[in-house]
Amino acid sequence: MRTQTGRFVLPNPRRGKNLNAPRPAAFRSRNRKSEKGLIRVVRTLPCPEVIEERNRMAGEIHDTLAQEFAGILLHLEAANGLDGAVNASECLAKARELAKCGLEDARRMLLGLRPKSLEGAHLCDALSQLAERFSRDCGINCTFGATGRSHKLSEEIENELYRVAQEALCNVRKHSRAGSVAILLSYRSSGVVLAIKDNGQGFAINQRQTGAQGFGLPTMCERANRLGGKMDINTGLGTGTEIRMSVPRSGKASKEKNNR
Repeated sequence: MRTQTGRFVLPNPRRGKNLNAPRPAAFRSRNRKSEKGLIRVVRTLPCPEVIEERNRMAGEIHDTLAQEFAGILLHLEAANGLDGAVNASECLAKARELAKCGLEDARRMLLGLRPKSLEGAHLCDALSQLAERFSRDCGINCTFGATGRSHKLSEEIENELYRVAQEALCNVRKHSRAGSVAILLSYRSSGVVLAIKDNGQGFAINQRQTGAQGFGLPTMCERANRLGGKMDINTGLGTGTEIRMSVPRSGKASKEKNNR
């Protein structure tokens, strides 16, 4: 019987073969197919620009079309519950006007245009009109006020502030059970602060994560971050809710500086 001492080595079936020898054609074909499949998968993955555009569209839809559809539904339900033909006609007229606004907002959203309310208008005027429409359409008293010496803001800052005001009022209508809400725009030397405060039921701070699955509070925070600003939420059960968005006067330039 023969015995072997020392390290045991498994036989190498490829020993003595030239590892640099050309691979069989079938093997090369499989490699090419695998590479093509990998390239196809990589190309289908969304790039950062696509993801950013998707998020923008989702936020725009949530801040405009979703609210207008909700307003149309409210007016149609109100018209259905009214006996008087005159009052029902008023509700239908409001629903028709909201439908027209929805079509216009959809067109502007697809073209990447700014909100129609801000075209040729000052931000204060646009927010004042927003408050009036909210009071009329939702039956919740909404007021607007401005403090400080107004100064010129970039279109991007005005657009984001207006969208945040829209979203905040949407949350008031859906969740707060408030009887009144106030919008306050404060101009400061370093920037601007937008505050929306209601007298509704509020919510516990640890319930913020509940809304994180939608486009409400997270979207507003993203808008503030894009401008180098911040979002503060002050609320509690039975104490109402106040949302404050602070934006530096330089806007996006400040955000870029913070990222360096």
